[in-house]
This record gives sequence, C-alpha cells and structure tokens, in this order.
Amino acid sequence: MGRSVPPWRTRADAELNALMPFHRALSPSERLMLDQLFNDVRQRRSAGGMLPAHNAWQPIVLSMLIGLMKRLEDLSNRIAALEEMAKND
Repeated sequence: MGRSVPPWRTRADAELNALMPFHRALSPSERLMLDQLFNDVRQRRSAGGMLPAHNAWQPIVLSMLIGLMKRLEDLSNRIAALEEMAKND
C-alpha cells in the first residue's frame, strides 16, 4: 500500500538540506551552532515521526528546542555543582 505522505525522516532531511545555502552563508562559529541544531533533529528522529504532522517543521523545531533545553539544563547543573564546591571551600 502506498503512502500519502513521505516518512518524517525523509521530509525532515529534505527540510534540513534546503537550509544549506543559509548554512554556507554563516560564519564558521555559527555553522557549528546550526550543525548542533541539525544533530538535535537527527537524534530525535523516532520521536519526530510520532507526530502526525504534515508540516515537518513542527517536530524539527521541537527537537531543536529540546536539544537547547538539554544543554541549558546541563550548564545549570554544572553551575550549581561549581557553586556548591565553592561554598564548601
């Protein structure tokens, strides 16, 4: 049986590939940041496929936001640990 909508992974990869001209126009440090956002999407491919969205950008943006929140949480935990160490000295 045929599919009416291509798999989410295919659509997400196509959307990310369409951003390559934008990627090339960024500075090297900004390219690394965008690459990390792209990796956030790739790491959450199975979760993105769970949304019955015809718009690939919804799970793409959610995946990027979750990746950013994870990095923010990691930094907050590191700061709290450093503050605790400084308080004990």
